[in-house]
Amino acid sequence: MRKEYDFSKAVPNPYFESLSKEITFRQDLRSLAYFEELGKPYGLPAEEMIRMYLRHIAGSGYKADLGILTLEERDRLRATLEREGKLPRKT
Repeated sequence: MRKEYDFSKAVPNPYFESLSKEITFRQDLRSLAYFEELGKPYGLPAEEMIRMYLRHIAGSGYKADLGILTLEERDRLRATLEREGKLPRKT
């Protein structure tokens, strides 16, 4: 590796727009405060900490256990309850 690199002729990444997408979503104040505190030691705003955290989680393959049933699990449960007569059938 070189000690220094010359970026004077560098051009912006032409694929940047296709690699990211601007979105807007509501965030509860408690979570926002958490990420603000998390970013303080690094001098980073909450938005950047959230972005980095999501990128890390997405890259790790982590699957969150939210403690709720998936749509597939709900459908199976509903079908089972209908078969057992514990849920009114749709007419």
